[in-house]
Amino acid sequence: MAARPERYWLDMDRITLSNEADFQNGILNQYDPRIEVSFLISDVTRHLRALYDIEMGQLGLSRAQWRALIYVLRLESPTQTNLADALDIGRAATGSLIDHLEKNGFVARILDPDDRRVWRVVPTKAAYANVVPLNDAANKVAAHAFGTLSNSEILSLHDILVQIRDNLAE
Repeated sequence: MAARPERYWLDMDRITLSNEADFQNGILNQYDPRIEVSFLISDVTRHLRALYDIEMGQLGLSRAQWRALIYVLRLESPTQTNLADALDIGRAATGSLIDHLEKNGFVARILDPDDRRVWRVVPTKAAYANVVPLNDAANKVAAHAFGTLSNSEILSLHDILVQIRDNLAE
């Protein structure tokens, strides 16, 4: 009986089995900076979220809560659907998140003055009272993450990431 190959990978339209020598010479071993940057963006995002979680956790907010609260403040009274789209989660999950933020006094639901079927999510005085601590926490993370970069490098990075995001949205 032949030895079982050590590696498995997707090869075009079918899954193939390979030994280590074939893997070393295979397509997955070819360097493509676009793929490397894709993985790097994912790594950076994971590290940033972890740092934000630590800082925002000191304010008593979970990842879902601080992200939702930031979007409520930025979007200026979004609907539940607007907020769900911004957070990239379902409307039901967003409703539960809004319930929790409302229970803790950070947001309130109000009827849309132009469409009585629509509820808007608005920040409360407690949310506005936390803007400075939220900004302080965000600035602390940004200083740590971007401290070795110049403003020019940060602006270039911003422009590149916007271009990548727009490419993906097409």
